[in-house]
This record gives sequence, C-alpha cells and structure tokens, in this order.
Amino acid sequence: IEDRFQRLVAYQSVRYAQSYVDQIEKVHSVDSDPAADDSLTRTVAQQLFKLMAYKDEYEVARLHSDDAFRAKLDAQFTGNYSTRFHLAPPLLSRADPETGKIKKVEFGPWLMPVFRLLAKLKWLRGTRWDVFALTSERRQEREDLARYQADLAEVCDRLAPDNYHAAQQLMKLPEKLRGYGHVKARNREALLAARSQLLSEFHGETQTVEAVHQSAA
Repeated sequence: IEDRFQRLVAYQSVRYAQSYVDQIEKVHSVDSDPAADDSLTRTVAQQLFKLMAYKDEYEVARLHSDDAFRAKLDAQFTGNYSTRFHLAPPLLSRADPETGKIKKVEFGPWLMPVFRLLAKLKWLRGTRWDVFALTSERRQEREDLARYQADLAEVCDRLAPDNYHAAQQLMKLPEKLRGYGHVKARNREALLAARSQLLSEFHGETQTVEAVHQSAA
C-alpha cells in the first residue's frame, strides 16, 4: 500500500494518493482476515490502484520524460542515437475501418520536450481544462473508477461471511481490463456482464432464486 501511495503521489498528488489509502483502510476495517495473501484488502489494494493510475496522456508523458527512462535507454544504446515514438493519441488517431484497430503514428525526437511540458500539466487531469478528458476512452476510464468505488462502498457496508467470496471476485474484476482501445472496450463488456452476476451473488439473489425453484418443485 505504501508503494502504491508513492506511485499515486507521482501520478497526481498527495491528496489523490491519500484518497486511495482512505478507501483501503475502510476495507481493512471490515475484512475478517486482511493479512491473508488472497484477502479482500489485498485485492482492492491492487485493483483500485490500477483504476486510479490509468495511462492517460499526462502519465505517458511523465513516464517517458522521467530520468529513469533515459537511463534505461543509455544502458542499452551507445553513441549518438535518436528515438522514435509510435503512439495512438485519441485526439489524433483513427481506427482502421476493416480491423477496428487504432493506427499508431510515428513521432520523432522532438516529442521529448513536449513530453516534459505535458508531464508538468498533470494538475489539469480531471479539471474543466483537461482536453483529453473529452475523449470517449478517457470518459470510460473515469466511469470504470467511479463504478468500482461505488461497488467498493457497497461491499464495505454489506460485507458478511456468506458473501465474502463474491465480494472478493467482484473487487477483482478490473484484472479483465487489459489492453487499449478496442481491445479494452471488448474486455470491459465482459467485465460488466460478470459484474452483474457477482452483484447478484453478493446480494444473495442467486441463492434466493434457486431456493424458490426447489420449493416449487
């Protein structure tokens, strides 16, 4: 949790990182065995971080302009080398009409100063001046986080021994959100279908239906 806290400070701010810790502490307070390797607390600590640190333009710029990234390049290449970046910015890229895949665009070394500038503008993230937030992909990522936080609040309020496993599986769902663009969108559809089923299990609705059928028989 401390590791994720520091990463979120670098990603956005201390305040943003503290909101992550506050939510983890709430889960910890209702978890019957938070120290277990497969505990609900550990699951939430991993998946909430993933949703809060989604790779938007500011984060991509920060990672590429970081000194650690340059150090890795210097360790692999010698001499007067140059860099090329193959990216698919939502505001500039277009999908292939046949495959649906986003076409990447090549950018030259001149992009590095742009990265450094954009990284300093991360404070714009989520504000009315965040132009990247207008894209469909960024809106969906914010919705992913809001949905997860809503489910997490409900889990903390209604957690019990008989729905612990369902809660754990529900909180683990962001593992399915892999890839970018159309790949991530397809995985999101599968996640939402699984979420609906797991919410029913968490509320005990699936068990109730089965009991009714048995009684009718």
